[in-house]
Amino acid sequence: MLNHKLLCCACFLLLLAAIGSANEPEPAAAAELLKHINQQNLNGAGQYKHEIEVDNGIRTSAQGNVNGVQGEYELPGEHGPIHVTYTADSTGFHPHIN
Repeated sequence: MLNHKLLCCACFLLLLAAIGSANEPEPAAAAELLKHINQQNLNGAGQYKHEIEVDNGIRTSAQGNVNGVQGEYELPGEHGPIHVTYTADSTGFHPHIN
C-alpha cells in the first residue's frame, strides 16, 4: 500500500515539473543535476532518505520507512519559489504549501 502512495507522490512531482516547464515561453535548456543522495536500509524496516537538486530551481528531499514518509520539495514559481512540505502515511498524502 505504501509503495503505491510513493508512486503517486513521484507522479505528482513529475506532473508539477511538467506543468512548470510548459509555461515557459522558450524551450528550457537541459537541466543539470547538482545533488543526488539515495540511502536505503534494506533490513526489513524499509528506511530510506533521498535528496535531489537541479540547477533549474527544482529540489526535493524525503525520508521514511514502511510506515510513512516525510518530505519537501521546491519548484520555481512566477513570484518566487513554491515550497511544499508533506507527510504520506496510511491516511494519505498531506501537503502543506508555504
